[in-house]
Amino acid sequence: MNSIWIDLDNAPHVPFFKPLIGELVRRGHEVSITVRDYGYTRDLLDQCRFDYTPVGRHPGKNRGMKVLGLSARVMALAFWARRREIKVAVSHGSRAQVLAASLLKIPCVSMYDYEFVSTGIFHRLSDKILLPDLLPDEMLASRGLPSGKVKKYPGLKEEVYLGDFRPELSILKDLHVGSEQILATLRPPATAAHYHNPESEAIFAEVLDRIAGEEQVLGVVVPRTEKQGDEYRKKLKSVPNFCILDHAVDGLNLIWQSDLVVGGGGTMNREAALLGVPVYSVFMGHLGAIDSVLVGQGRMRLVQSVSDVMSIKFQRRKKPDFIRQSGNLQERSGRLVEFVVNEIISAVNE
Repeated sequence: MNSIWIDLDNAPHVPFFKPLIGELVRRGHEVSITVRDYGYTRDLLDQCRFDYTPVGRHPGKNRGMKVLGLSARVMALAFWARRREIKVAVSHGSRAQVLAASLLKIPCVSMYDYEFVSTGIFHRLSDKILLPDLLPDEMLASRGLPSGKVKKYPGLKEEVYLGDFRPELSILKDLHVGSEQILATLRPPATAAHYHNPESEAIFAEVLDRIAGEEQVLGVVVPRTEKQGDEYRKKLKSVPNFCILDHAVDGLNLIWQSDLVVGGGGTMNREAALLGVPVYSVFMGHLGAIDSVLVGQGRMRLVQSVSDVMSIKFQRRKKPDFIRQSGNLQERSGRLVEFVVNEIISAVNE
């Protein structure tokens, strides 16, 4: 039995790894999980009933504190891992795990899906890197990624777990959504990310102002952290048609029940696009290859200025029969889970 170490440092990684962990355990492997205490990552893990060890916290926006925080977490992870018989370390973008695994000579499998993050650590120290096939080979080579380390999977990260999704109407009752209301799910920009562009915040603020004047619209804000949630509660405390979530919810279900999504970039935008929900991106960083494809396919719309906010259509969405499209989602998810799990297991013997 191989002991596989998975490190989670952000909330979107929980649903991504959930089916992978299930398949690894089904095949008889032991899985150990560490988690960075950031945002609602631990809440989501608790909902999945996974055992895990919290190691470190997010250091905030300050670049100097990020360096210190990364160093501290690397050492804490290395201390945790050295007492265990780890055969392979796996993460989706955990620099701390890659560095800790390198210190301990543990084979390391890394993943990412946005090419404009800082990738140097992954490229130099990972033994294998799994990437969506939409990321161009020429661009990856120009950023110093040895082709021999790369394994590409046919699809998007979000498709790995979409096969497990089943809609539930109960969330509408929980959020007190009126039968005639337009539900707009709102994901603020990732203000602590190193690739964040402050222009996104100005555009997102204009979106909030517009919704405030649309009485038939209920804006559900899905904050990335508790601190961000508190900030939006203060900003919107006198506006009645907003709900700021204070706990983790089933994000896919919220998206499916929504009439539209406005997001600051990342996983939630892509989930909406894949589910066929109208999604508007206010992300103002470098547009990644995956989002470029979704925009080109008409599955995602860009809102790149304050004046563009007027192009957002607040209208009821006629939801299609989910059962008719679920078979395709399950098939793609099954193939991707098998591919990724096979690559993880093969790294043990390479």
